Amino acid sequence: MTRRWAGFGAAGTLAMYLLVKVVWVVGALGTGRSPMEGMGTSEWIALNTVTVGMAAVGIGLGLALACDWGLRLPAAPVLLFAWLAGGLLVATAPFSLLGSLLGGGGSGSDDGGEASWEGLLIMVGFVGMGVGVAIALPIYLRERWPNALTGRVGALKAARAPHAVMAATALIAAIDLYWAAGGGVGTNPHSRYGLDAGARSLLIGDALWALAGAAAAWVLAGRGRRLPLWLPVAAAFVASGSLVGWGLWRMPLAVLRPGDFEPYQLPLVSVALNAVSVAAGAALAVHLARAVRTRTGQVRAAVK
Repeated sequence: MTRRWAGFGAAGTLAMYLLVKVVWVVGALGTGRSPMEGMGTSEWIALNTVTVGMAAVGIGLGLALACDWGLRLPAAPVLLFAWLAGGLLVATAPFSLLGSLLGGGGSGSDDGGEASWEGLLIMVGFVGMGVGVAIALPIYLRERWPNALTGRVGALKAARAPHAVMAATALIAAIDLYWAAGGGVGTNPHSRYGLDAGARSLLIGDALWALAGAAAAWVLAGRGRRLPLWLPVAAAFVASGSLVGWGLWRMPLAVLRPGDFEPYQLPLVSVALNAVSVAAGAALAVHLARAVRTRTGQVRAAVK
């Protein structure tokens, strides 16, 4: 029942986000104008059309997590979309909400300049989807793949710790925290967007998840054998999805710079850091899959 209500809640709240994006696209098509200063109409439509597609996929994921037919879907697409949703929404929703409460205006987002009702619907949709997925997804995964989330880390086969992944995620965390603290090296003097409370909260959130990913990578190599298995599995799942999802989202913005957008970081620095983020996240996901596979393989062997 909890999975059902959380999944429907995620889909329903994200529908509010989808409504705003559809209104923006239809409005731009009808008027031939972009409501965002410095961004052309075609760029505005293209950017928001992409987010319309992402929201539609997110709503479908929420319904799949809520309904029993979702348990019968092919594993690969469910895991892929859940992985990215966990990284893009679950990882950042608490810090985005915290930044808004502290007075951050969400600078640097793709939505700039929205009216109050639009901003409210976007925030409710974003946070509601994140909270809903955070509740429904673990229940769904436990029901479908119980061996990957039950027991203790000691059930995993000891393996070599992925030091390169741990070093990369620690580097990302250090850089994010340096910028959040006001450090200026690598920042873009042409950027129109400073670091308000919202942007600092997101940088701190990115750093914490990167560190969580490094810790999970170490534990999944067979360390901390008394820990419940679901802790490092969940941390690695969300952290790797966050590293890959946000890295893939930010790199095109830094390269294409739609309208008069300038990233807070120097473009080359932003591209390089997000490329490292994507590579580290993908490697962490592979490490997680290998660790879980040894666990499920041992269970199948025991059953035989």
